[in-house]
Amino acid sequence: MYIFERLILICFIFFINNCSFNNVEKIEQTNNYSVQIETPNDKYNTYFKESLKRLFYETNNNTEFYVLKASITFQSTETLSVSGTNVLKSTKAKINYQLENKNTNKILKSGSISTFPALSSSSTSLYSQEKSIDHIKERLTKSAVNSLYMHINIIMRKLN
Repeated sequence: MYIFERLILICFIFFINNCSFNNVEKIEQTNNYSVQIETPNDKYNTYFKESLKRLFYETNNNTEFYVLKASITFQSTETLSVSGTNVLKSTKAKINYQLENKNTNKILKSGSISTFPALSSSSTSLYSQEKSIDHIKERLTKSAVNSLYMHINIIMRKLN
């Protein structure tokens, strides 16, 4: 039994060392394209643009250059809560995007992506309602960035 425990401990240490020696940066930077992101200059579109820039790694040896024109808009509607007494606001984000080749100015893909709705709490305070909507918009922006990034990566892999 003692030998079996030692063997499991040695295997566990071996697996941890192998995982720590992987170079994650090399795995993530397999893109051979560069994406320039253009958005309008309001608060949430700027947040959207900066979050997208973090996801698209840029290296100096890129062979393809693309321009992504995107904008994010929000739509809020009133819905009833489960008990039916409070009115909640349901907020959805919609991304309109257009991906084009920078060298040929050819539009590769354009369309829109909608996120799932997020519900805000019902409060009597105007300040808490406004802050709740702001937090929801930030969360929806993060979700929309991840959805658009995955969508663009699929398009790029089909092109290559």
